[in-house]
Amino acid sequence: MNWRILLFIPALALGVGVFLFINNRAPDPLTSDGARPLVPVRVTTVTPEPVTVTVTGYGRVEPVRTWEAISRVDGQIIETIPDLAIGAFVDQGETILRVDPRDYEIARDRANANLAIAQAQLAELIAQEGNTAQQLALEQQIEQVAQNEVDRRASLVERGTTAQASLEQAQRDLITQQRRVLDLANQLALFPVQRESAEATVESSMVDVEQAERDLSNTVVTAPFSGRILEESASEGVYVRTGDPLVSIASIETAEVVAEIQPAAMSDALSVLIPSVDSIAHQVNLFEEDAAIQALDAAGIGATMVLSQGQDHSYAAEIVRLDGSVDSATGTLGIVVRVSGAGLPDPQTRRPPLTNGAFVSVLFQGSTAAPNVIVPRDALIDGQDGPYVYVVDSNSRLTRRSVSVIGRTGGDMVISDGLTSGDKLVLTPPEPAILGTFLAPIHEHDPATLVTEADDT
Repeated sequence: MNWRILLFIPALALGVGVFLFINNRAPDPLTSDGARPLVPVRVTTVTPEPVTVTVTGYGRVEPVRTWEAISRVDGQIIETIPDLAIGAFVDQGETILRVDPRDYEIARDRANANLAIAQAQLAELIAQEGNTAQQLALEQQIEQVAQNEVDRRASLVERGTTAQASLEQAQRDLITQQRRVLDLANQLALFPVQRESAEATVESSMVDVEQAERDLSNTVVTAPFSGRILEESASEGVYVRTGDPLVSIASIETAEVVAEIQPAAMSDALSVLIPSVDSIAHQVNLFEEDAAIQALDAAGIGATMVLSQGQDHSYAAEIVRLDGSVDSATGTLGIVVRVSGAGLPDPQTRRPPLTNGAFVSVLFQGSTAAPNVIVPRDALIDGQDGPYVYVVDSNSRLTRRSVSVIGRTGGDMVISDGLTSGDKLVLTPPEPAILGTFLAPIHEHDPATLVTEADDT
């Protein structure tokens, strides 16, 4: 008989005992007073509710509209607004500065005088054309009379009642009259060309007047919209030339921020808010503007801009577009949001205005339509058969529950199935985590609930 085989019997018996203990959940041995020792674990009570996911981006405030005044005339600045300085506010239509207009008033008056001369010359030419046409008609009548006289005298010569010399004189008179008619006809034919030239002169003079009026109007610089002065390089008494910069203004009506976010964080948020889309991170291309905006709309994600100046000030924002590029250093994606009416102080809420260049955070938030459960990432275990968590059953024993994970928010996981309201989720399972172990739940927000022992059951 091989006595070495007997050496494996104790180890085999020990293994069988452990197996029966785990699978039959044998009760722990009783203490001397009839109670069982309990393993303390931190737990939290499950309460399904709509989950709000937040993705935070950061960026700087930029105006939607900017305007720079460039001098379009030469001259000396004779007037400016009293507070022409960086940071000052101007209203739409407010006069910012004036350039000495006298030279341009003279140019306008001269252009108007030249226009009047051109118009008078055109009117005179039209009158001459009319007079020449009337004179031509009259000379043509005289020509006809002369022609009739030539015909009459030719008839008399044939009858021998008048001399040949008389006919020749009548013919000379006819030729002279025909020359007059021809000269007038030639003059009349030239009038259309002369009229076109005179009309062109009038149009040119009108353009000169328009240019003079425009130059004169350019001596006054007014704000095209309400805004804040960003830069100014003009002051009273300074001589400016065409092309010199004068002042630049940023609109206070609307402001934009290119909020830089991590694409992975936004994909996680979309997977929670649109659980019907399988593997949303692969189904939605966040780098394609139309698809990304449609996904954000479908998920009901809104934006709020937050300015921190001692305390947080919030501004409702609108998602308008993607920036269209990814930062090569950080891998972040830019989402452009817009805020309206935040460029002026709000006395009622004491909310400061959004100034150009201010650093802000942008919160992209959305909530699930159905209630879900949020589980800390450390409490979720990835098993071979899928994810699961530990819970405390009705007998204060450790048990396992398979769950369905639809995504994450921050450092927590969002569970759609597997947990119900009132379940006690184990946050710190015992080591080793043996199913059936009696537990002493310590509620996460109420340490006083620690129980050291339980009655024998």
